[in-house]
Amino acid sequence: MSNETVLLAKHNIFTLALMVINLFNMFITYGDTFLPTPSSYDELYYEIIRMHQSFDNLYSMVLRLSTNAGQWKEPASKVTYALVNIRAIINHFNPKIESYAAVNHISQLSEEQVLEVVRSNYDTLTLKLQDGLDQYERYSEQHKEASFFKELVRSISINVRRNLAFNTLSQEALLKEFSTIS
Repeated sequence: MSNETVLLAKHNIFTLALMVINLFNMFITYGDTFLPTPSSYDELYYEIIRMHQSFDNLYSMVLRLSTNAGQWKEPASKVTYALVNIRAIINHFNPKIESYAAVNHISQLSEEQVLEVVRSNYDTLTLKLQDGLDQYERYSEQHKEASFFKELVRSISINVRRNLAFNTLSQEALLKEFSTIS
């Protein structure tokens, strides 16, 4: 929550979040046409399911901000809408994975077992076609987000310098140690 407050105060993080989610949506919607193998598509779903907590946290944040009448309502609403397919995948497969584990008396499923559940349950999954996935922005060497990342790196550097108080001798010893690592 504290990171959320800091990032919201300094940057409109929803633009970047929307771009990332749209990239996932493009792979979800059209991935079967350009991913190298059908198993790549299965693995995409596996990773979405595996990382569901990150998507759930993002969804909770944008849902909360999209229901408030603040300055973040519209951009948060766009991200909420874009998360529909990712949430559909998570909400569709998680109960099936839990059921598979219960029926087979397994507490921790392997990646292959989860992929088996995914492959056998595509037919009951309903996804929504997202608008605008066929339109894209041309690549540019100088990204619009460059200032965001510069500020992020600068902030991290300042925090590291502030929090790491090495004396000169320990810095030299540390550098020598790193230089001998092969």
